[in-house]
Formats: sequence, C-alpha cells, structure tokens
Amino acid sequence: LDEDGSHVVATVSLDKSAENLTRADTRFWVVRPRIGAGGVSGVDTMFSGAYIGVDRGSSASMSKTFTGLEIPPTVVGDMPGKSFVLSTADLGSLDIGSPVYFWRVRVGRVASYQLDEDGQNVRLQIFIDAPYDRFVTTNTRFWNAGGVDVSLGADGLKLRTQSISTIVSGGIAF
Repeated sequence: LDEDGSHVVATVSLDKSAENLTRADTRFWVVRPRIGAGGVSGVDTMFSGAYIGVDRGSSASMSKTFTGLEIPPTVVGDMPGKSFVLSTADLGSLDIGSPVYFWRVRVGRVASYQLDEDGQNVRLQIFIDAPYDRFVTTNTRFWNAGGVDVSLGADGLKLRTQSISTIVSGGIAF
C-alpha cells in the first residue's frame, strides 16, 4: 500500500523485449472475472489467477510510472472503428459495454459515460466497429433500444425489440 493507504503500488519487472510497452500512454489493468452488461470476461483467470492486461500506447515518449485502470477498457488502441459522443438526459439501463445496434445487428458498444459539467446531461462515448462506422453520418439518429414496441392494429398484435438481453441490460440503436 502507498503511504496513505489509498491505493496499491506495484513494481513490475519487464523483459527487455517488452520495453516498447512503456510508452507514456500505455494503459494497464488487472484482468479478473467480471460480469457486466456486455457479458462475462476474464473467465480464464478463474484457473490461472489474475494478471495484468496491457494496451500499448502510441506515444513517442516513454515512462516508468503508470496508474492502472479500475476497469478494463472496452476499446483498445488498434481496434478498427470510430468513437462518437452522444448526449442524453438519462442514462437509463445503459452501462459500459452495453451494445450498439444497426438494423438489429450488434455493431458497437458503450465505451464510457460521464455527467456534463453542469450535471444536466450524460455524455456517452460509444465505439462503432469498422466497417459499420461508415453508416454513421451527419443525419444519423440514435435512440435507446432497451424497450419493447407493442402495437395493436387491424392486422393483429405486433411486438418489436432488439433482443432479450437488450430488454434487460439496455442498448442503443441507430
């Protein structure tokens, strides 16, 4: 523990061949079993034990000191696709890892969220995987896909939803 007991300090010894991982913007986190909206991850650690995950940065400068992430990143450095920022008045059932759909096909996920500075809205960062990111244009509209659309008409009862998991854990569609 550090001197004030607020966090753990770990000293890691890297092989010379891993020296390129010490770029200033490299991210580290502890991989352990996690259950969330996006599913189960880190199951292999139940048998092997926790280990340190890494997302190598691209900075030209190197560092010897890093602050580990509390949760693993949903988007790692070289994943093809694009990030977008959405603003909403209510987070609803969305969480990090919640799916993003296009024509009911999962094409991305919620990467992070935070309150605006004035506390009036929530800013969501979503990541759309390539090649689906090309379908996001200046005219694209996003909506919460976590609900069920039920209609009754002359041709009977119609029920529309993205998927059962989206009803439970939420999602975004565009």
